[in-house]
Amino acid sequence: MIIFSATITLLVTALLGYLSKFKIKSSNDFITAGSGVGTFAATGSLMGAIIGGASTVGTAQLAYTRGYAAIWFILGLCTASILLSFVYGKLIEEKKVETLPQILEMGFGKKASVVAGIALSFGMFIHINGQVLACNALFSTVFNMQGLLVTIMVVVLLIAYVIFGGFWGGAMVGTLKMFLLYGTSMIAGGYILFKLNGISGIRHTLTDAYWYNLFNGGGISDLGAYLSTVVGVLATQNYFQTVMASKNKKVAYASGVITAALVLPIGIVCTLVGMFMRVNQPDIVPANAFPLFVVTYLPKTLAGITLATILISSLATAAGLTLGISTIFTRDLYKKGFCKTASDGQQMRFMRIVILLIGVLTVMITTLSKDSMILNFGFMSMMFRAVPIFIPVMVALYFNDRINPKVGVFAIALSPLASLLWIVLGFPMQTAVYIGMLISIIIFIFYGKIKSTNND
Repeated sequence: MIIFSATITLLVTALLGYLSKFKIKSSNDFITAGSGVGTFAATGSLMGAIIGGASTVGTAQLAYTRGYAAIWFILGLCTASILLSFVYGKLIEEKKVETLPQILEMGFGKKASVVAGIALSFGMFIHINGQVLACNALFSTVFNMQGLLVTIMVVVLLIAYVIFGGFWGGAMVGTLKMFLLYGTSMIAGGYILFKLNGISGIRHTLTDAYWYNLFNGGGISDLGAYLSTVVGVLATQNYFQTVMASKNKKVAYASGVITAALVLPIGIVCTLVGMFMRVNQPDIVPANAFPLFVVTYLPKTLAGITLATILISSLATAAGLTLGISTIFTRDLYKKGFCKTASDGQQMRFMRIVILLIGVLTVMITTLSKDSMILNFGFMSMMFRAVPIFIPVMVALYFNDRINPKVGVFAIALSPLASLLWIVLGFPMQTAVYIGMLISIIIFIFYGKIKSTNND
């Protein structure tokens, strides 16, 4: 019954993704649905992109080992969902840009755009691998399938998801996912609270204060993980695309608030699931905490739907990131650099080629990283998106008239190198975001003063 209900859920989702292709008439439809979606579709798209395997399976995995501290990733997602419309609200009405590198090009020139596009794509690609690892954990638990074959199956599903419908595929499937994920998560939470007496078991077994300390990884480090997530979302192409697809600022704001309201309880439930499994099955592989809970403790039909929903969540998030990377490579590198006269059809074909290449690289990287902590990919990805992009984009949007344009390339290129050096030297990964953003700010302030002096 688990396999049957999971298969039916996946087939319905796949059908929605396929039907979305009939809404695609141009590359603009593929990228932002013509920039005219309402609150319902915008929320579905943002929800589909922002919460996936790292947020669910990964949160339960981290809660299995660290307790309450697992919630930082979710808190970061909620905060960023609300901030998206405030940060980029002035661009929604203008409809002049499709990518974050285009903002940097307007402020700092073409070189800044190219460097930013490469850096941003690298950070997004890291997160795709985390989502695929989450999918692999589901297959391992439910079907007892592991290895290269599972990774290839997951990546093929990912490619099919995004290559047909683009943004519309994400919006339609994301809307279905929104209802399924929230519904199944609340039911799972209800089972822990009322049927399994899970809270009592957690309190009586996990008595050490460590499990309930939000800062058990170190205050600076945990806040760094939160900050990385917030600014990482704000500096990510597919989330930016969701905002730009909104009909107006009001729609963007509403979709962000609704998404945050839905994501928070899901994160709380996943944290409880991880701790519940620590109490009841203390010897399992942490990555399997969520899927094993579903298979073991939920009714079989509901278990199948829940597992399929988590799989869809992971695929939807990975698909959104893949679409974001392909958009950057097509609009900012291919069309402006290699083929300035490319037709709309040629751009669509190039986008799909990039998507296929991302799939191949994902298979290779994920196979080599099969035992990694899923949320490590999430935090690392957010950091490498946040550090080179966030401060430069804010400067380009709000302080461009005070800054020497030449500074953009230096800030974009040097700040992630500083963060990477910090990690290589053995310092905590979660604190590297402070170093990178500090370097970026120092560079802008220094060059800003030079420009002011020259103007005087």
